[in-house]
Amino acid sequence: CPDGQKCTVLGSGNQPVYDCVEDDGSKLPFEPCTPEPSTGQDQCPAGFACIPSEPGGGNGLCLELCLADNDCEASLCVAYPGEVVPVCAPICNPLGPLCPEQQGCYRVRNSAFVCRYTGMNDFGVTAEPCDIVDDSGCAQGFVCETGQIIPGCAGESCCTALCDLSDADPCMAPMSCGELPLDPLPVFDSVGACYVPQ
Repeated sequence: CPDGQKCTVLGSGNQPVYDCVEDDGSKLPFEPCTPEPSTGQDQCPAGFACIPSEPGGGNGLCLELCLADNDCEASLCVAYPGEVVPVCAPICNPLGPLCPEQQGCYRVRNSAFVCRYTGMNDFGVTAEPCDIVDDSGCAQGFVCETGQIIPGCAGESCCTALCDLSDADPCMAPMSCGELPLDPLPVFDSVGACYVPQ
């Protein structure tokens, strides 16, 4: 973009539209902001945009825009549930999450944990239904896994609690703390889940 302008995302349709607008950046990354999808004048710094905490909402945080993982540092490029704009979501430890205010540590892509907003349906706990394709529907500290390994699950997939493979087993019998059934990234090797071994 020319001097005095910033590249940001405009519109709220099915595809993000990027354009140069006047650089009004006075806020810092992860600062609270008010989304301005029609003008981009959200006071976020260049390369960032005010992403609402819920789709169409009036409150959000200044988050870094991206197109691919290599655009991000110590983060993954993901779109939040209900959003089409990808942002750099910081990688986090779900066993001791340190995420910006308004965000929690959730699994994405069935392989990594990042800081993101809590989705409208992200409240499921053990044996409650979830969406294993989108990896959504579970509360922080829980993950969505195949229903056949979770006692009491009436659907194809249900939430189950996370656990620390290097610590005492906190799971309720007949479940035990085992490796995540879906291969996690190496940084999450100590993160397990409660389920019945097959």
